[in-house]
Amino acid sequence: MSRFRTLTSILILFIVMVATANAGEINLFCANGARLMVSALTPEFERATSNRVVTKFEEPGILRKSILNDEAFDLIILPAGWDEVSTKISGNPIGIAHTEFGILVRADTPKPDTSSNDALKRTLLAAKSLVYTDPKTGAINGVLFARVIERLGIAEEINKKSKIVSGPPVAYLARGEVDLAVALSIGAVDFPNVRFVPMSPEFQARVTFSGAIGASAREPAAAKALLEFLTGPSAGPVIRSKGYEPS
Repeated sequence: MSRFRTLTSILILFIVMVATANAGEINLFCANGARLMVSALTPEFERATSNRVVTKFEEPGILRKSILNDEAFDLIILPAGWDEVSTKISGNPIGIAHTEFGILVRADTPKPDTSSNDALKRTLLAAKSLVYTDPKTGAINGVLFARVIERLGIAEEINKKSKIVSGPPVAYLARGEVDLAVALSIGAVDFPNVRFVPMSPEFQARVTFSGAIGASAREPAAAKALLEFLTGPSAGPVIRSKGYEPS
């Protein structure tokens, strides 16, 4: 019996050693807007596969600049701007999940009227202060909002009273530093004291986060396995729990 247990222990150790030897380290570049779901899902993937995921979270424009400067990556998740990096990825991007573009307000304040362009314009002008992510970083909420205020003809007035930040904006609202935050609907998930309000119908937008494997990926098989995991049925409940909808 003792010999049997010894052989069994050796066999288990051998299996673990093989699995560890075959495990890869995946270099994942991920837009900040997908952070909630990716942070929740990658530990599950690591436990299931023994692969290790090293994630760089940044705004999309910064990530695109990084890979155009030949920074190594295996998988990248972005909401837009794929044409700019088309030579750096293998195949077409695959949709993972989507969310909505709009504004967030504190839950203890009246719901602002955004039912029409005129109503949205009045709401934005009435706010004492706003926050949104700098469109120069490629942040999708910032890029879309810059178009909104230009179209409404109020860009100068809005920018004079706005905090234009380099990262996610919702914490400024949650701390009471501003009246409105321009963000994605998932911004309300981690802050129970804020709520999401959609833009007026003309400016409503669905933002889809997609993933693509790097053309020069060092771990293409592991990166493919991670992308398949993120788009697979088992990821759906976690994605929904973080405020997204699976693609």
